[in-house]
Amino acid sequence: MFFSKFFKKDQHHFLAQAEKHLAAERYADARGDFLEALSLCPTDAVEDARSIREGLSLAGNRLGELNLTEGEHSLNAGDPEKAFDHFTLARELADDPKLKERADRGLKRVVEPEQVPQAPEPAAGGHGGGSCASCKDAGSHGGTVEEVPSDLSDEDRFFLLVQPLPGELADRYAELGTEFARAYLLIHDGKDAEALPLLQEMLLSCENDIVIYELALIMYRSGRLNECEEFLNRSLLSNPVNSMSYLALVHLTAEAQRFPEALAILARMMELGIMADQAQFMLGELHEAAGDQAAALEAWSQALNLPSVARPAAERLIPLLTEQGRTDEAKYLAKRYLKGCC
Repeated sequence: MFFSKFFKKDQHHFLAQAEKHLAAERYADARGDFLEALSLCPTDAVEDARSIREGLSLAGNRLGELNLTEGEHSLNAGDPEKAFDHFTLARELADDPKLKERADRGLKRVVEPEQVPQAPEPAAGGHGGGSCASCKDAGSHGGTVEEVPSDLSDEDRFFLLVQPLPGELADRYAELGTEFARAYLLIHDGKDAEALPLLQEMLLSCENDIVIYELALIMYRSGRLNECEEFLNRSLLSNPVNSMSYLALVHLTAEAQRFPEALAILARMMELGIMADQAQFMLGELHEAAGDQAAALEAWSQALNLPSVARPAAERLIPLLTEQGRTDEAKYLAKRYLKGCC
């Protein structure tokens, strides 16, 4: 009984840990420990509760500021979906009303852009995309490398970078451990050559679809397209419902103008219910790229029934309908889905 009580962790333990993390600028870890301390704090420990709430506010505000910075970078880089995720996180994490206002302004810029976008952006985060332009967009590291404040610890950098990932991916990425986090940060910094052996070493001990997927992206960026495709297929063998690998495979085959294969992959995604809304929209993109305008129009017409892609589908349909002289239908879509902004 005595030893059980002696080793029990109370609010003082987590408060001390949180303060250490805060001093080391490990804000994500600090926030987690402050929350744990708050949950264990007795109602009569008023002073402890005050210290915990102050620390929680400080850590949340710092994380909010970092997400605001990342949201701006994402918006400027042409990735409104990732910007939306960062601005949303900033609003949730920050305690300062001014930071929340900045987040709201950022969200408004995403939701009400000055110009109508030409295509839907990826579903949450940089992994996976709605455009068939290239496999580069299928990964968090393709194209522009985002800036992350240099004074941030590696733990917080990794936390910040994986948070916008869709579904349970942020947790799955975090569960892969410190070596994977190190490789992920190297990739994010444009150091594929240094990350490659780390991922290969991990794969020797465990067949993991995420590790394989990240290797596939490295192969793509180095121009080794056959190996990229092999890794993507291997990733799907390891996890048949990995949405990132499916999307990257669609991009890769479409880029090679292997449209029947790309269409078959999309059909499989819809059959399994894997990002079915994005797949329906991409079906229209593929048909258009293959020169089948009628099929593209049909695919995007069906996408109008899916709220998450209805607006971009309408944006694609309006010029097609206008070209065909179906101006009344085009005006109806503009009024219903675009709120008269085009």
